[in-house]
Amino acid sequence: MGTIAVTSCMYLGDLAPFIPIARRLHDRGHDVIFVAPEGFRSILEAEPFAFHPYALDASPSTLNADPRHTTLMRHPWRNLPRLGAYWMDRSLVDDAAACVESLRSGFDGADVVVTHPTMGVASIPVARSMGIRTVVGQLFPMMIPTRRWTPPLGPSSPDLGRALNSAAWSIMSFGTRVGMRDREVNAMRRTLGLDSLRANAARAWLETDRTVVLTSEHYYGHGADDWPAVTWGGFSIWQGPADQALSPELDRYVDDGDPPVVVTLGTSAATDAGGRFARIAGDLDRAGIRSVLLVGHENNLAPVAGHPAAVPFAPLTRLLPRCSVAVISGAAGGLAAALTAGIPVVVHPQLFDQVWHGRRVEELGVGRMVRKVGEVGAAVRGILDEPSFATRARALGALLTAEDGPGVVADVVEDLMSDSTP
Repeated sequence: MGTIAVTSCMYLGDLAPFIPIARRLHDRGHDVIFVAPEGFRSILEAEPFAFHPYALDASPSTLNADPRHTTLMRHPWRNLPRLGAYWMDRSLVDDAAACVESLRSGFDGADVVVTHPTMGVASIPVARSMGIRTVVGQLFPMMIPTRRWTPPLGPSSPDLGRALNSAAWSIMSFGTRVGMRDREVNAMRRTLGLDSLRANAARAWLETDRTVVLTSEHYYGHGADDWPAVTWGGFSIWQGPADQALSPELDRYVDDGDPPVVVTLGTSAATDAGGRFARIAGDLDRAGIRSVLLVGHENNLAPVAGHPAAVPFAPLTRLLPRCSVAVISGAAGGLAAALTAGIPVVVHPQLFDQVWHGRRVEELGVGRMVRKVGEVGAAVRGILDEPSFATRARALGALLTAEDGPGVVADVVEDLMSDSTP
C-alpha cells in the first residue's frame, strides 16, 4: 500500500470528481491526503481520508463573497481574459511561495500525486521537484491539443486542415501566455529548479506521468491519433457529502406529483444568479411543470423565496433518477450525473467548456442548449413533448453506468507505484 495525495481547487465542479477517486484509493488500503482550499474543509473532513489545507482559499465560499468575482461572472464571455487572470491570481499568484509550501507539506511522503489538470500548474512542478510521480484526471478533453481539429471555437472544434488547426492552437497558446500569468508561474518554476514553460495554464498538465480522461468515450467520441498517451476512464461522479440523503421536505415534494425538472447551474454560475433561477422557475411554473431549484448559494434564495423546493444544495445522484429533465450549466459534474442517470438535459452555459458540452448533447440527441435564460422553459417543454430525448438519454446512461472512472484512476496509480522505472 502507498500514500497518495489528491489535489484540486476553485469550484465544486473542479473538486467533486476527485472525491470518489480519493475514496476509492482509501478503500483499497492506501493512505490518502486531499490537499484543497480551506473552503472545502467541511466537505472533505467528513470523508474517510485526511484533509490538508492549500494556502489560498480558492473555493466557492470565498469567490462568491468577492465583488470582483461577482462582476466578472455577470458577463463571463465578455470578461473571459480577465477571468483567466483572476483564477490564476486567486489560486496561485497572490501568494505563490505559500502555495508551494502548502503543497510540499501536503505531498510529503506521497508516492503519487493525483491532480486536476489546471491545478497541475502548481501541483506537478512541486511534485516533480520532490521526485513524486503524478497522475492527471483530465476533465477537459476538448482542450487536448491536436492537429486534427481546432480548440473550441464557440460550441465546436472544427477541422480547418492541419495547418490552420495548428495555427489556432498556437494562437490559444499565445493568449494563455499573455493572459494567464506565465511570467509569475515560470518564476515559481525556477524556484523549484525547473525550466520555464510556455502557456502553463493550458500545457502544464502535459508534464504528468499518466493521464486519465474523466469523460466517457461513449459521450466524447474517440480522441485524436496525435494526442499524448491517455487512458479513458469514464466520468467520476460525486454522490454528495458523506452520501447524504435528500431532506424529508424535499423528498416529499418530489413524490407529490409528476417527476419534477431539477435546475442547477453549478457553483461557478451561481454567483448573483437568483434572478436567473427565478425566471426559469417562473417560466416552468406557467407551463405547468414542477421544478426543484438547487441554487448553489444562500444569496440566491431571496428571489425564489416562494418556491416550495428551492435549496442551496442537494445530492444530484439521489435526486436525478426521480426527475424528468435536468437544467444544468454544462459543467462536467452536473452533466455526468444527469446523463449517467439517463436524464435528458437543457444546457444553459456560462463558460467555454459548457458551450462545448451544450453542442455535444445536441449532437447526441440527449438534450438542447439555450444561451438566453428566457429560452430555458420552452426547451424543457420541447424535451418533455418529444419522448425520443428520454429514450436516447436512457440508452446513453446505460453505457455510462457500466464505466468506472475512479476505479480506472486507482488502477493507474497502483500501476505507477509498481513500476520501478524512474
